Amino acid sequence: MFLADKAMAARIVDLLETAADDRILEVGSGRGTLTELLAVSGARVISFELDRELIEALNKKFTDIPNVKIINRDFLEVDPGDYIDGRFKLIGNIPYDITSPLIDWLMRYRSRLVRAVITVQREVGNRIVASSGSRNRAPLSIFCQCLFEVRSVITIPPKAFYPPPRIYSSTLVFEPADKCTIDDWPYFRDIVRRAFTWRRKKLINNLVRPGTIDRTGLERILDRLDLSSDIRAEQLSIEDFIRLADNLKAAEKS
Repeated sequence: MFLADKAMAARIVDLLETAADDRILEVGSGRGTLTELLAVSGARVISFELDRELIEALNKKFTDIPNVKIINRDFLEVDPGDYIDGRFKLIGNIPYDITSPLIDWLMRYRSRLVRAVITVQREVGNRIVASSGSRNRAPLSIFCQCLFEVRSVITIPPKAFYPPPRIYSSTLVFEPADKCTIDDWPYFRDIVRRAFTWRRKKLINNLVRPGTIDRTGLERILDRLDLSSDIRAEQLSIEDFIRLADNLKAAEKS
């Protein structure tokens, strides 16, 4: 599936706010639609494409454009330090099956990231930007909103792609932001993921861990945090999750 609407492609590239001295990593060159627009800015563009059938045509297309380099490699295995020094921007039309791994990649290298503009399946985009109380709220919402200012900017219809999919897509803008103070990130992530294990269950039922913390202990913690024992995970704010994780960790140590 390739982005075929050039006007839409221009809108997406504009969101990256590209300057001549930028270093840009592109996830998936495709047929080079975004790459061409990025090249015009004069920025150094390193575009990664895994499909070997596309590489030959891409190399021919950009052979005389010195600020564009096409790399045949799985982007998820890329360390940006192998290709550029300093900070970078990122852009890409992201297949559904690598959206979560790509978000993990952005988290890993966020200290060097200036801005990311990624296009994803609309349902995934709704999940990423979902606020507390939304039925779209998920662990991905919490993790992204903890570490980034993220907003959904463009909704893209199927006809903008070739071949047209049966779904709409959303273009999101990510900018690193230190919005949360979390002492133990792996523990926090584990608690959030456990909280959403069964969406129809109450939070307390998802977090009970025999031998570690029982229902009575969880009820006491929720009461201390002024949270109802009937609350569900999607109703918690990010700050609620941070305080919950801190209290659970302290209880498990005692």
